Amino acid sequence: MGSERKADRRTELPADSVRTLAIVSRILERSLPDMSLPQFRVLGLIARAPERANHLARQAAISRPSLTGVLDGLETRGWVRRRDVDGDRRGVALELTAAGRTALDAAHDCVQDRLAELLDHVPAARRDAALDGLAALGEAIEIDLEERRAARNGGA
Repeated sequence: MGSERKADRRTELPADSVRTLAIVSRILERSLPDMSLPQFRVLGLIARAPERANHLARQAAISRPSLTGVLDGLETRGWVRRRDVDGDRRGVALELTAAGRTALDAAHDCVQDRLAELLDHVPAARRDAALDGLAALGEAIEIDLEERRAARNGGA
């Protein structure tokens, strides 16, 4: 039953939607002057809520070994601070530094400017629909993250 529902959802998607998302991701990454897209994602997640490193990989959509490399780079640049978690010898909490906040804000501005440039090519009559679609996708991502967190925490 689950695989049938997945197949049905796939047929509902416009053929180019996945390709478009991949291309937009690459275009936006190129707009980042001083960091990679994974670094941008990780900084953004840490900025929203300081996280333990072991929960961050799934949210950032990167492997744990890749996350270690991203965090090493962010820490070297002074953008992220790792802290030991009291009562958990293996636990590491992550927090954004002031320099990390500045870098994230600058990167966000660059990505937002580039996205605005792309949207300038969307006919005015369709621009609101494009923005609504992006907002809806963002909301769906938030719901998905919450469901995955709840499942990971045993439904709590």
